Amino acid sequence: MVGIDVVHVSRIENVCDMSAFIDKYFSVREKKYVFDKNERTRAQTVAGLFAAKEAVLKAFKIGLGRGIALKDIEILHDESGSPYLDITVDVSQLLEKSGHTGADISISHDGDYAVAVCQLF
Repeated sequence: MVGIDVVHVSRIENVCDMSAFIDKYFSVREKKYVFDKNERTRAQTVAGLFAAKEAVLKAFKIGLGRGIALKDIEILHDESGSPYLDITVDVSQLLEKSGHTGADISISHDGDYAVAVCQLF
């Protein structure tokens, strides 16, 4: 199963209260990652992470607010900077129900767009 999502970075930049948006949709570890970025790249980072969370939902064929909250889908980065889906209890249950054991995540940026893909395996 594959999910893909694209986010227009300016849509994130135009959020009235970026901190409230981040608090609503991102875990503590994701917030640290976002706020470690400089202001110039912060919106691009948020857009990429948000696209990845949406791609995960699409890969599981569930909609926003149906079975798991975006805050519970945690996209982290390894030592090389590659994104990965942290397997929380909620994600583990979704994997089990769908007959999959894990997921690969890829995030890319180009200009004012961020795109992410999630492939379940």
